[in-house]
Amino acid sequence: MTAEALLDSNVLVAMLAEAHEHHQASLALVLGDARPSFTVCAHSYAEAYGALTRRGEHAPFRFTAEEAWAALESVRAITVLIGLTPAQTFDAIRSYARTGGVGARLYDRLIGEAAVAHDIKTIVTWNIGHMRSLFPLLTVLTPRDFRETTGPSGSWPRPSPG
Repeated sequence: MTAEALLDSNVLVAMLAEAHEHHQASLALVLGDARPSFTVCAHSYAEAYGALTRRGEHAPFRFTAEEAWAALESVRAITVLIGLTPAQTFDAIRSYARTGGVGARLYDRLIGEAAVAHDIKTIVTWNIGHMRSLFPLLTVLTPRDFRETTGPSGSWPRPSPG
């Protein structure tokens, strides 16, 4: 499999939720004829579903179950699904715990580990600080930076002028 980048779950949420502040920049990743090839971790769909369907005072999107599933299926139709084996997942959690990792950054760790396991060198996320700190050897870009780097044709990397 050759994919140009792995999309973080926060990019999926922004791509699918029109009310999200980064909606247009995230959606632009998959528009056009010459779009790059992207992967998405299996558990990122669960994270995105949870964010899209959240209820309560701090629930900005409030998709119904049907709306969220249809939206995620539209992403799945144009991306490659990847993941970790059960053993890789357990090892990543063990490693995260041994380094003192706590909380939801674990999901970032699992996404990065999937990129490493599938030899994907670039992660596209709106949370570049966390991802770069966890995976300093990977290229971590926002959707805007990825589009600027790849250029309008979607070729990676964009040839330098001159």
